[in-house]
Amino acid sequence: MELLLFETSWMDVWEGREPTEPVGAVFTKPEVTSLILDLAGYTPENGRLAERRLLEPSCGDGAFLAAIIHRLIASERLHCTQVNWADAILARALTACDLNNGFVSLARQQVAVLLEKEGCPPLRARALGEQWIRHTDFLLTSWQENFDFVVGNPPYVRIEDLPPKVLSRYRELYPTCADRADLYVAFFENGLRLLSPSGCLAFICANRFAKNLYGRGLRQLIAQDFHVRYYLNLEHTQPFVTDVSAYPCITVIDRQRGEPTHAATLDQVDKTTLDDFRPVKTKRVSSKLAVFPSWYENGEAWTATEKTGFDLLAALALNCSLLEDSAADTKVGIGVATGLDRVFVRQGLDPTIEPECQLPLVMAADIAPESVSWSGYYLINPYDSADDGRLRDLSAFPGLKAYFEKHREALMQRHVAKKRNENWYRTIDRVTLSLAGKAKLVIPDIQSGGVVGFDAGKYYPHHNVYWVTSQGWDLRVLQALLRSTIVLAQIRAISVQMRGGSVRYQAQVLRQLRLPAAATIPADIARQLAIAASQSDQATLDKLASAAYGL
Repeated sequence: MELLLFETSWMDVWEGREPTEPVGAVFTKPEVTSLILDLAGYTPENGRLAERRLLEPSCGDGAFLAAIIHRLIASERLHCTQVNWADAILARALTACDLNNGFVSLARQQVAVLLEKEGCPPLRARALGEQWIRHTDFLLTSWQENFDFVVGNPPYVRIEDLPPKVLSRYRELYPTCADRADLYVAFFENGLRLLSPSGCLAFICANRFAKNLYGRGLRQLIAQDFHVRYYLNLEHTQPFVTDVSAYPCITVIDRQRGEPTHAATLDQVDKTTLDDFRPVKTKRVSSKLAVFPSWYENGEAWTATEKTGFDLLAALALNCSLLEDSAADTKVGIGVATGLDRVFVRQGLDPTIEPECQLPLVMAADIAPESVSWSGYYLINPYDSADDGRLRDLSAFPGLKAYFEKHREALMQRHVAKKRNENWYRTIDRVTLSLAGKAKLVIPDIQSGGVVGFDAGKYYPHHNVYWVTSQGWDLRVLQALLRSTIVLAQIRAISVQMRGGSVRYQAQVLRQLRLPAAATIPADIARQLAIAASQSDQATLDKLASAAYGL
């Protein structure tokens, strides 16, 4: 793969606005760093490391780099008896960089101290630190060589938080960094481009790319040209020095296509647990790892790290329909986002506003499988009763007009109002009045699983609530299936998981669910499912769901 040529300096792109504070810096625990290097094969026992080039693309204060250097020195002593500090090969062995000049200076100082402790002459120690660690933007640097290892912990930055010109250049250079991708996606793409034919990339970063829509381009790139050697999902652990909500994973990728992938989900990252996943001399792959002959070959979401779940999902994909294809006119959507709930959402009817402008609103906390317990919230609805997307003529509703005028200043601060001043009192999402009157399933976004409520047609969903309508389903039957353990297993596989084990029932997740076609479910099973839908007997519900699925 050809290396990109950059026609401008990275500093020109940043226009002198190089951040003085760390950008997305999250530092990895030493025991986790050690595992990453082991999985990548950067160990003294694997040959003289100085002969193989390593790149650390976001070195921070040098903590990750220190572990690398310790291994490099140990390798020299193992293969050369002693370290020849003057050997030019050492200067070429490592390359590290960081965008933050303060971090670069700190890393160079720490590297010099480390090398001196290992016996390196002070002048040579400082020189190696200067040569190894570069002050540059990894993504905007014209790298003229390939690397045998690209390892590290890329920064966690939402790309919309970057200066516009920098963001534009990143998007131009890295096609996978699309939609609302985190910056680490571009680090993956560039790191993979820079791999030598036998090279290996090993990153610890957020696992969102493995399942989210924004990660699809990166997954497709990996599926087409690379091979996932290891994938360790650490989303329930804290592998960093400080507590952060990063939902991490370790991903090790090389160019050895056709080889199997080894995967697992870890619940702990203590040394004893991590030791179980290290390659050892007698057995290169831990028995704790599931072995996959192939790994999501078309760039689809990486939904399972164990064989049973993988096989179940594969069987469902082969034999069942996607939710919106499972019966006639089945649709998934999300409730209304207002942009200013303190104005648009009120508890109880406001006697100063016309009643027809106040719409009963179902909140996430109102929903339970047994029933919807409405908490009395209303949406102050700015849309015309004709349900054609037009806003109400405020002159015809003096109470509504007075209410919105009272809050005009706050409403005008919203992006949706600035974009079109004449629509300053609209909500972000259009309100479709007919939805309120439809029978529908209502599902809270973030939950532990299995919370699916039934609304006979009384309420409009709030923006933390997803809804399902259907002409072809008996919604009580569908409710029961969506509450089943079979569906929850799919949700856990497809959804990104939150701290504490909660999952997200987003529209993009619900649309990927596999269900038996409604018409294929035997009448007596459907009847029993409808009865079980609002009951708490999970065992009976799961038994009936298994029968409906034909399992």
